[in-house]
Amino acid sequence: MKYGELAKHLNDAAAGLTDLAPLYIVWGADDYLRANAVRLLSSLVEEDFATFNFSRFSDENAVQDALEVVNTYPVFGQYRVVVVKASQKLADADKESIKNYLQSPLSSSVFVLDCEGDAGTGLKLKGAQSVDCSLLEAGELANEIRLICKQSPERSIDTAAANELIERTARSMSRISSELVKLKAYCEDCITYKDVCDMVAPDLDFRIFELAGAVSEKNADRAFKILDAFRVSGIRSMSILNLLYDRYRKMLHAELHKGLSNDELGKLLDMKGGAVYYLRKASSGYSQVRLKRSVDYLHGLQYDVLRGKRAENSALQQAVIELLSL
Repeated sequence: MKYGELAKHLNDAAAGLTDLAPLYIVWGADDYLRANAVRLLSSLVEEDFATFNFSRFSDENAVQDALEVVNTYPVFGQYRVVVVKASQKLADADKESIKNYLQSPLSSSVFVLDCEGDAGTGLKLKGAQSVDCSLLEAGELANEIRLICKQSPERSIDTAAANELIERTARSMSRISSELVKLKAYCEDCITYKDVCDMVAPDLDFRIFELAGAVSEKNADRAFKILDAFRVSGIRSMSILNLLYDRYRKMLHAELHKGLSNDELGKLLDMKGGAVYYLRKASSGYSQVRLKRSVDYLHGLQYDVLRGKRAENSALQQAVIELLSL
């Protein structure tokens, strides 16, 4: 199930409309969503009995130790919840032990695997429920933003402000949540588009892809406005040139591998989901031929700067001019 379906699933279980799974595999790129999913599952334990009925393991023998606990009945309360933090893929012996447990699990126990990185990728166990905490779509993110805004101190947020916040944070709920803490402290009532522009620094990848998008549209005014913002921020021209080459190279890979999912492409290019989303969004405005020409040109320009044939500031300016004309 998707992260957004978990709360309803737990409510349905509480109402007797469905059964809880004996094991929940919580995985995905967004740390905030994973932490929130684990929190929702942990809330199955009544607060008064948490000392007895909630356990968390994260050491080398975490799975084996957790299975000993998950095989015992809760004290006083209705459920026992046991969480294992998995920072790497499970060992075969641990998977076999979990499979054996799932053949005859306790209905009063809920086992949770909180998988960091790629620890949960491809992990399938019969009887387990997967909880996908990959990056949310824009509409889902907007709903999460409004839920956070309703928490104390309560604030409202303009639709344009929410959309800009999503863009500037590369769709990461981890960053969105931390930025909202600042925005709620700064704003007395409603968070506006201007507030977001003033308070939230755009993710650097977002700005690079924004520049690539302006170039693809041949919007010179917007492209040079973004370039000026880089200069004001104090980022070296050579750093921007290197990033441009890297992102254009990855945009070419995105166009050459259109059949891959975002997760597969992210693994191939060593990129997180949010960056892959913007990569594909930016690359969609280019043909493969134009991207190949852009990559070759940027590579040659890098080489000229490194050999001292070109000054880095003028090279970056020329790069944007040339990319606009390709």
